[in-house]
Amino acid sequence: MYFMPYISQSFIDDLPNQIDIVDLISKRLSLKKTGSDYRAPCPFHGGKNRNFAVNSHKQFYHCFKCGESGGAISFVQKFDNLDFVEAIEVIAGEFGLKIEYDSNTKPVDPRLERYRDLSQKVSDFYKQQLRGSPAKKKAVDYAVNRGISGEIAKRFELGFAPPSNQDLLLAFEKDEQASADLKSLGLVKTGEYGDYDFFRDRLMFPIHNTKGNVIAFGGRAFDNKAKAKYLNSSESPIFSKSRELYGLYHARKHSRTMDYVLVVEGYMDVVALHQANFTKVVATLGTATTPEHLQILARTTNTIVFCFDGDNAGRAAAWKALQIALPIIKAGLVIKFLFLPDGEDPDTLVKKESTKAFEARIEKAHTLSHFLFEHVKAEVDFDTIEGKTLFLEKVSILINQVNYEIYQQQLIDGVAQVVGQSVDQVQTVFKQLAEQSMSTSFDTIPMPESEPFEGQEPDFSDFSDDYQQPSIAPQENSAVKALMSRMISLLLNYPSIAYDNDTVEVRIRVLRKNDEKFKSLLALVHNAEMDGDISQEELLKPFKDKVGVYNRLKQLCILVPYLSENEAKNEFLDALLKLENQQKKAQSLFIKDEKEYVKNLQARKGKKKG
Repeated sequence: MYFMPYISQSFIDDLPNQIDIVDLISKRLSLKKTGSDYRAPCPFHGGKNRNFAVNSHKQFYHCFKCGESGGAISFVQKFDNLDFVEAIEVIAGEFGLKIEYDSNTKPVDPRLERYRDLSQKVSDFYKQQLRGSPAKKKAVDYAVNRGISGEIAKRFELGFAPPSNQDLLLAFEKDEQASADLKSLGLVKTGEYGDYDFFRDRLMFPIHNTKGNVIAFGGRAFDNKAKAKYLNSSESPIFSKSRELYGLYHARKHSRTMDYVLVVEGYMDVVALHQANFTKVVATLGTATTPEHLQILARTTNTIVFCFDGDNAGRAAAWKALQIALPIIKAGLVIKFLFLPDGEDPDTLVKKESTKAFEARIEKAHTLSHFLFEHVKAEVDFDTIEGKTLFLEKVSILINQVNYEIYQQQLIDGVAQVVGQSVDQVQTVFKQLAEQSMSTSFDTIPMPESEPFEGQEPDFSDFSDDYQQPSIAPQENSAVKALMSRMISLLLNYPSIAYDNDTVEVRIRVLRKNDEKFKSLLALVHNAEMDGDISQEELLKPFKDKVGVYNRLKQLCILVPYLSENEAKNEFLDALLKLENQQKKAQSLFIKDEKEYVKNLQARKGKKKG
């Protein structure tokens, strides 16, 4: 969660005098001049009628149907889903205004300014190590081999984390508060043999927020066979992966216009593209694209171009981004997908083809609708009636997620063209499918049946037939399945849950020892624990020959609602604790019933002897 100092009241009061609400809203809605007002369909209650009016003279908006009304700040708060301070910052950014903060107040949380100051000092430390460390040669050679100039390295404040375990720790050892804060920021960890630097022997990339403050770090290993090629700072009070985009600050600072933003996969892609004079580029921070990312980008540009590798992993990541984007698409926003040739990344492609050729690729990137239709067509036998039926079923689910009515109707028109039917026919099918969906109760899909018991099963043949081993109640069994499914979904989206916690695999091994249904979860945890940056595709790969398990895991790749890494980790550990408690409860019942049975058996034997 982010806390900000108070904004000067005089700045807030004067803001309507420095902007034009029509210009502000027209960046988000398609306004049409009608008399003295500008009109559009209302974005808050939907519909196609132009009930929503914007008055430039009064700097005010009002919907004559649902009653929503207010000024510029109110509109941005509601439309962009922001709090009051964030809305002011967005407006100021769009109109080039410098925000005035009240110097007589302090941030709500006094740690935050301290954390940001310390992060900048750590960045300075890494920069100094890149210049003066005896071990700097590998970092310098790596940057030179990637074609990074001194100017671009300075622009991104690149640094070097030396290979020693305690270089950063020792640099701040005389400052007790800073030493404690380094642990809070995840830059220093505590292990079996004491405290140690989290980043070691890596090229360092400071991560900046939109104001240019250093808030976290990414580190790139020099050995491509390293356990984790990239490491990222842990989430902290000043850093949330789901809300930050690497390079956004630099894109805004070094680009004349933001007519598009290119979203690439890694830090080095951003830096290398700046070297080639492509400055309108950002990267997500070791996580999939989130709704928050898209909302931030939508406030920055009207065209978002996702750039992915053309392999299966790249297309899977692109498909996930498309699914996240569907509910967020609004008037004026265009989303495209650029797939690179096999074996190429943006850096190598620009060098091989020239800047002009890469620009042409961006311009010709696939539209969202094209990618959506082609992807679903590839999943079915489209040349058959059955395949086209399945195509309609799949795309109807996706198109129903679109909230922007005009775009939704255009997608339906596109489906009609693809299947060779009239728009009315397609709309009828979509309506029928929606009604079927509403009338069907979708329970949590259970995990596939586990494999047979490993080893010899316990023999209860000596017991009389009035004894049965207690089992978990049906409702408890359902709860276990739901918890396990949620844990798998969280893990598939945030493998670092297992990587950052050495006890998770041990605890799940105990669960699996007593219950075979935890087998798939344990396998995923083990692989994630080995590599915190492992991709979803790599996590799923071992299950491809087990069709039922694989298909279920694919379903669980979609995480709803989307969470920050910290939120996901807390929910995962909470679910794990609940599963442990469930199992302890079941075992205690078993022991209690078993003791009761033995007691009764001994009593019966005593009567026979008597």
